Amino acid sequence: MFFRIPRLTPGYIRYLQTQAAQTMLQSRESPVMPRMAMLLGFMGIGVSGYSSRQLTLNYKPASHLFR
Repeated sequence: MFFRIPRLTPGYIRYLQTQAAQTMLQSRESPVMPRMAMLLGFMGIGVSGYSSRQLTLNYKPASHLFR
């Protein structure tokens, strides 16, 4: 089985350049998404902890539950 190499026409060369440029742009932008996900995760945990603390500070249990 032989792999046929396509002719190096100007259109094909431009196609390869475009693919290479897209690959380079994607590799540069890739660290942004995991950092953003971590930031949003930490913010969610922080807001959840804050709201839980506020609920426990202002919570007065009903007297009829502990008779």
